[in-house]
Amino acid sequence: MSKSKITIPVAAAVIAVAAAWPLTTFAANTTATQVVEVAAEQSAKEVIQSLAGQALTELTDKSIPDEVRRKKFTSLMDQYFEMDVVSRFVLGRYWRSISKEEISEFSKLLQNYLALNYANQFKELNGDEFVVGNETENNKDTFVSSQFVRPDGPPVNISWRMREFNNQYKIIDVSIEGLSMGITQRDEFTSVIQKNGGDVSALTKALKDKTGL
Repeated sequence: MSKSKITIPVAAAVIAVAAAWPLTTFAANTTATQVVEVAAEQSAKEVIQSLAGQALTELTDKSIPDEVRRKKFTSLMDQYFEMDVVSRFVLGRYWRSISKEEISEFSKLLQNYLALNYANQFKELNGDEFVVGNETENNKDTFVSSQFVRPDGPPVNISWRMREFNNQYKIIDVSIEGLSMGITQRDEFTSVIQKNGGDVSALTKALKDKTGL
């Protein structure tokens, strides 16, 4: 399969975290026991290409205010990531101790926290080349390989882990040079929760303080 190239800053690789393990969507024939798999509207590779193109268009304009850039960043996360399952993953076992409403609140805080940390990096567009590679299947998930090819250093290898939700591929993890961003974030958050006696609200408060929400 041929590779596609889009110019985009390296910061595009760090806008994701990880997820848990829901089932792939299927549709059943109403007159028989046959089960027919529903094709996704876009391939996993096409989703990554779309994300890269939108990030390049919407986030790299140096003239827009930082707050606008952060809002655009969170909108891209809404579109391309399955944030509820991402939130459950980064909370580890502690997500079971909070309500659905608290999960939803945490998901929004997580988006704003990531936007605060990463969105403004897109102002530093340096002409690096983003190359989308092949798709591979592993059980329920599809992995899309990619690289940032840099003029002043070795390429950065990035693997996007994706799964179908309602016939659409969503990103559920990003690994940069083999390091899962979701696991890294989970370790950070678990440490905060554990230091506060297993109280998830302590993490929520910390995120509110950091994001100003």
